[in-house]
Amino acid sequence: MGWKKTLWFSLTVILFAFLGYYVVISSIHIVNVYKDDLSNWKAIVGLTLNFLILLVELFSSFYSVFIYYYIGSSSEYRLLKDDKNKYLTSDPLPKVAIFLPFYKEPLTVVSKTIDGALNIDYPKNRFEVVVCDDSPAGESTDIEAYCKEKNVKFIHRDSRKGFKAGAINNALSKVKCDFVGILDSDHIPTPNFIRTCLSGFTEDDIILVQGKPMFVNQDNYLQRSSAYIHTQFFHVYQKSRGTRNGVIFAGTTGMFRTDLLLEYGGFHDDTLAEDTDTSFALMSKGYRTRYLHIICSKGLVPWNPISMINQVWRWTNGITSIIRKRLWTILRGKNSVINKTDILSTLFTPVIGVTMWFVNLLLYIMFMLSTKLNIHEFEFTRPILNNTIPLLLAAPLLIALASFIMAYVSWYRESKEDRMIKLRGFFGMNWTISAFYMLMLTAQSFLIWAVLSALLGVKKDFDRTVKEKTRTMGKMSAKIKYTLWSIGLFGLAVLYYIASWDALIIENNAVFGWFIFAAISLTIPIIITITHFREIDRMQVFAATKTADDIEKEHEEKQT
Repeated sequence: MGWKKTLWFSLTVILFAFLGYYVVISSIHIVNVYKDDLSNWKAIVGLTLNFLILLVELFSSFYSVFIYYYIGSSSEYRLLKDDKNKYLTSDPLPKVAIFLPFYKEPLTVVSKTIDGALNIDYPKNRFEVVVCDDSPAGESTDIEAYCKEKNVKFIHRDSRKGFKAGAINNALSKVKCDFVGILDSDHIPTPNFIRTCLSGFTEDDIILVQGKPMFVNQDNYLQRSSAYIHTQFFHVYQKSRGTRNGVIFAGTTGMFRTDLLLEYGGFHDDTLAEDTDTSFALMSKGYRTRYLHIICSKGLVPWNPISMINQVWRWTNGITSIIRKRLWTILRGKNSVINKTDILSTLFTPVIGVTMWFVNLLLYIMFMLSTKLNIHEFEFTRPILNNTIPLLLAAPLLIALASFIMAYVSWYRESKEDRMIKLRGFFGMNWTISAFYMLMLTAQSFLIWAVLSALLGVKKDFDRTVKEKTRTMGKMSAKIKYTLWSIGLFGLAVLYYIASWDALIIENNAVFGWFIFAAISLTIPIIITITHFREIDRMQVFAATKTADDIEKEHEEKQT
């Protein structure tokens, strides 16, 4: 075990020990506070609420501690590939199909993706590009004509059953190939895509090889924050999973062994996170998956706030719905305990985030009842270490510390590979990381229904993430919806600001830390509304004007 892995794992163990200590002494403290008054129903309610919040603290803190495991194990990541494996040295080479799932996409964007796929460095007679189009009849005639011109197979479905997963499964039934690569509409593959992915199939039970996509449009802090989600995902989470063959398909820039995928039954098509859902199911069946940290495509993050929210909303809803649909299957899976723990951590992360939002609201209610109405039984109580250190701030501090450490590790690793990131310097790094986490905190307020609807089984349609840069036409419905929600959240933020002032100045209560944290996160949406109102909602009437290639050329011109 290397020194880096030893360091991070030691930190994980220490923090686990601290969590155990925190839970024990907090439980004893809570019981001692209420044990002499349990004949009072208010005391019973107060005792229950305090233990309920302690349980949420425990789960959220466990996730933050698990981050150190991810960092430690990812530091041991090594490229496991063989450029002379049986697939790359066979004669003839394996037949590969590149699937491009489209839905209401602009030709300007997808034509570059099609061209990039056609220019992959692989014998032309051993691979084909397949457009899987789910657009309403008559809306993709220009794309169909382009495919005909380029001799690209065009498969159109009249039904959107299963959305993206359904389109892929439909194409699998009509295309004969040994391997299938999947690319999103805006992800232009690099010439090495096929050969790089094939080099990762070094054992017979590997079903998926995931390459690294690079995101090139980072014009402002919103886009940089959106790209930073992927930076952490690939530099920490995927590298960690790559050390134990438990990699998640990212929805793009990956390649599957067709026979194994068909043997399983194709993609799951009953959630909005078909990539994560299918990955977990395949691992539970005993298949192995691999990550190659080599850039294999260049794509775009959403251009505007609404598209960003829609994207994260869809991820959140899809991942959470897996809990309801396949939790028992995952628990009984054939994969390792650590991979099961990773899967469960991933599944419950959205639930924890939204639960913390409700905990903040519950703490506010308890604080008001205990201080304004003198119902002291509803007081939020935790022990004070050495009569000076209030442990009630342990959970948010642990989460914040772990999250920022992971952010800086991700930035450091990415700056070695992406010169655009390196050029932003120390100030740019700190601003991006701060903005990223503020936006992640803010997102929880918009994801409440995503989590609840998934847990309750409310059926949702696949809301395509708009990647194109389009002109604003003045459509106000989404703007009004987002703006009103932001105003409502700001109203709640004002209440938290007042409560934090009361807690700090009047009551000398450390719970002010929870309140100020909540207040700031609820203020950000209105700031985005004010500063980006014109960009909040963009109609898709005009064709896109930017692709990943265009963005890269713009950056090159700025540097010369």
